[in-house]
Amino acid sequence: MILSSLSLPYFFIFTGVRFINKQIILIIDNITLDNYSKYYFTIHPKARKIPITCPYHPSINQWMIMKRPIMNALKGKWKDFIVWFIEDQHLTNLGIEECEMTFITYFKTRIRHDCDNFVPKFILDGFSESGLIIDDDSEHVKSLTLQCGYDKNNPRTEIYINILKENDSNE
Repeated sequence: MILSSLSLPYFFIFTGVRFINKQIILIIDNITLDNYSKYYFTIHPKARKIPITCPYHPSINQWMIMKRPIMNALKGKWKDFIVWFIEDQHLTNLGIEECEMTFITYFKTRIRHDCDNFVPKFILDGFSESGLIIDDDSEHVKSLTLQCGYDKNNPRTEIYINILKENDSNE
């Protein structure tokens, strides 16, 4: 089972359903982006532009005003990045059935940011595409908490996934 490398679980068996008390912590930082860029340019040798430029989700104020084809291209870039990231973390097809997620975005400036503008839509779509979670709907993601912070030297996104119910097929 892939989760055995994480913190020690507390298991409760009830009518064939497995409830666990585990947390996955994922960090997207500039090192992650550098590693992805290296991978990206090996599979796209003619590409010249870095696909993902900052370690946090684009603001809804940016992508909602884009023309549909440009927005879809941005969404596709983020989905490909997240699928690669989850594969790199060895979490592909984990199939988490129920979870709570907390996203903490650390910006490199102290400029005021509205947390609700950084809803991680593209990241959640990538989680679904990679199989980390079954789906990003309310049946599977029970709560979504957004927080913002400041770190001039290490801007990043920290993602905390509290697993409430694991997919039975992962046993």
